Amino acid sequence: MKTSLFFLFGVIFAVSSFAQTKHEAYSIAIEKFQRYYNEQNADSIYGMFSEKMRMALPLDKTKEMLTALNGQIGKLNSYSLSKEEAEKNVYTGNFEKTPLSILFSLNEKSELAGLLFQPVKTDEEKTVNADGKSPSNFKVTTKNGDTLYGTLTMPKSNSKPNVVLIIAGSGPTDRNCNQKGMNTDAFKMLADSLQNAGIASIRYDKRGSGESVSAAGLGQNLNFNDYVNDAILFVKKLKAENKFGKIFVAGHSEGSLIAMLLANREKIDGYISIAGAGENIANVISRQIKASAPKSSSLADSIIAELKKGKTVKVNDENLVSIFNSSTQPYLISWMAYEPQEEIKKLNIPVLILQGSTDLQVLVADAENLRKAKPTAKYYIIEGMNHVLKNSSADRNENLATYNNPKLPIDTDLCAAIIQFCQ
Repeated sequence: MKTSLFFLFGVIFAVSSFAQTKHEAYSIAIEKFQRYYNEQNADSIYGMFSEKMRMALPLDKTKEMLTALNGQIGKLNSYSLSKEEAEKNVYTGNFEKTPLSILFSLNEKSELAGLLFQPVKTDEEKTVNADGKSPSNFKVTTKNGDTLYGTLTMPKSNSKPNVVLIIAGSGPTDRNCNQKGMNTDAFKMLADSLQNAGIASIRYDKRGSGESVSAAGLGQNLNFNDYVNDAILFVKKLKAENKFGKIFVAGHSEGSLIAMLLANREKIDGYISIAGAGENIANVISRQIKASAPKSSSLADSIIAELKKGKTVKVNDENLVSIFNSSTQPYLISWMAYEPQEEIKKLNIPVLILQGSTDLQVLVADAENLRKAKPTAKYYIIEGMNHVLKNSSADRNENLATYNNPKLPIDTDLCAAIIQFCQ
């Protein structure tokens, strides 16, 4: 999955008093924010910031964030106050492409002291465990104090079931394999299939998604190893609970490499790659740009070459700025440091490699590369399965339509292969 541009940022909220009434101050401020946001007037939004906000988000980053947000979620058509608290107001923002909650905080000078965008809260999952109980919340806390939230789905069993940690792909992908512009419920369906086979699972909201949205931080501070360390925390908690048998990790897309690195750093019982890249992500990005923006491919390759050297680059090409913006470049550099074929060679545990034949983003050749590097691995090419684990032809329009069809089931052969491997 391509790197998301959804920037999320937050500043600690402080309780304050106002010379004017709180209601008046917030009404004026949110109206200004809507107008400036829709005009893409970063200077005026920056002018609303408190001193701490300006330190956390300089003007150049404000401009970058505003451009990215407008491109991804569109204009703010309307808003409504959904909750009024001592330290902040919470608004429901009706953006062109998706509704979002806007957490809005003003200080005693009526300056913008805190701003955070979050998915609108939905009803609790309707899935229940085999014992009739709702899936359990399962969360971990990082060394920086961020909280990551997930779901534990348990089968009906008095013994210790085996458990699978499901790790999502790139961008702010949540525990169900959904993000802005993509609604699949693929991981939720996989968890249900595992549950029916007597296998437990954990799936979690990555940083910047779902309930873990506030853990995103600013893009330029994010490192690929943060995702690896996050996944390790979930494995450690599974071990500490002492109610599971074998522990497996299943990584999808970018998550394949995350799970691979986890398996080389933390003792587990088996590793599963689902649609995982078989070469450096630099090569994958280059290939995807050649297919989607061929006129910019030469420039993209020169940018990638510099990133692989650990150097950041100024990018002006409109076809490339969303991929190589200044905030994401350090992250890409940290990601490009790893070679999947070299990492998979290091594994001394059972390995399962799964790849769909109609995947438009990761190719069968990627799976072949992983298999060559790890010839003892179990290996399946699943006919007709695409990148979001749904059945589709290779026709681009038909294939991409499945990315927003959460009612379409995931491939049964995929589920069967994972269940067999994890029993």
